[in-house]
Amino acid sequence: MQQHKQQNKKLSTKKLTMLALLLAIAFILSWIEYIISLPVIIPGIKIGLANLAILFTLYIFSVKETFLVLIGRLILNALLFGNALSLIYSFAGGILSFIVMAIFVRYFKAHTIATSICGGIFHNIGQIIAAFFVIKTSLVWTYLPYLIIGGIAAGAFNGIIVNKILKYDDIVSKIKCL
Repeated sequence: MQQHKQQNKKLSTKKLTMLALLLAIAFILSWIEYIISLPVIIPGIKIGLANLAILFTLYIFSVKETFLVLIGRLILNALLFGNALSLIYSFAGGILSFIVMAIFVRYFKAHTIATSICGGIFHNIGQIIAAFFVIKTSLVWTYLPYLIIGGIAAGAFNGIIVNKILKYDDIVSKIKCL
């Protein structure tokens, strides 16, 4: 019995370590995107590289575990790259995007590309909702169609990348055993 408890504890330590690694990857991808800032026609549109780690985590681990990685990344980003306003926008977009992606993965067993596209779209919708309450003008809604196009493009890109990563069965199966 004692050996079984130690084995379960060892497994949870491995899982915690992997989740911490995925949080670090998400944070590093955010940092890379922050310092590179690709030129775009429409301001505010980003690739959302950190979503690669979040989407991957969602397909490998539970919704709860993925949520912890997301929250950790949002807090780290706010502390190191942002301010109170960016925290509001990031949380609004990140949480709404996460909820939609979790529903797509868990209930519809959706493909990574479809899940990521919906996540990209709803991330932007969440940010527009936050902007509406912060700025208190309905003009922010006129920006939404452009952000949706950006969300579709970024979501498709991220979904394709995560789909390719998930095809490495040997890596995925080792991670899933945690």
